[in-house]
Amino acid sequence: MNGYQAIKRVFQLGSHYPRQVAAVRIAVGIWLLTLTVILYSSGHGGDWGWLLVPAAALHFALAYRLFRIARKNSAPRISFQ
Repeated sequence: MNGYQAIKRVFQLGSHYPRQVAAVRIAVGIWLLTLTVILYSSGHGGDWGWLLVPAAALHFALAYRLFRIARKNSAPRISFQ
């Protein structure tokens, strides 16, 4: 398996298990915000520390989209035959 196939598999994981991947994204977003608070409270945040906040926001936004995909896929399908 080359690098391209590995990356392709990682992105396909979200389509197979959207709720689980969304939960991991939320955990990563919370960790990034916690890390930002820890760095700035200890005085080591610097100018680059605020880059963690948009990264966390991106994870939260992607998790929201994955939850919407999961809800759409789990909706009961009614067929009128």
